[in-house]
Amino acid sequence: MSSTVACHGAEVTVRPGLEGLAELAELLAAQPEALLSLKVGRRAVAVPPELAHALREAVTALAHGEAVTLTPHEALLTTQEAADVLGVSRPTMVRLLESGALPYTKPGTHRRVLLEDVLAYAEQHRTPRAPAPRHA
Repeated sequence: MSSTVACHGAEVTVRPGLEGLAELAELLAAQPEALLSLKVGRRAVAVPPELAHALREAVTALAHGEAVTLTPHEALLTTQEAADVLGVSRPTMVRLLESGALPYTKPGTHRRVLLEDVLAYAEQHRTPRAPAPRHA
């Protein structure tokens, strides 16, 4: 593994500075909606759109000098992990749970939230972008 990649358990961090990164970022930016496929040997497989989006985001971040970390998430999150996904504080997350905005379980003394529910909530409450001004 190169010095630009660090593994800690299932977590992988890629640091900027990879060879060919600028060319890859330029190619992906030139055709943001193009379907991607992965070719290994003679076999090619279509990359699902969600994964293609994540790849584009990762390459863009790396091209701008940022490191990217890929971490597998359990399906059941702590309130802090759920808050991090939504970009809110833990107390705000707890208020959302207590108000019934998101379902949760309490297997012991701590609340747990399904990642699927957090992502659905984020999608429902995403602020729509204003339409671009039209020029006559």
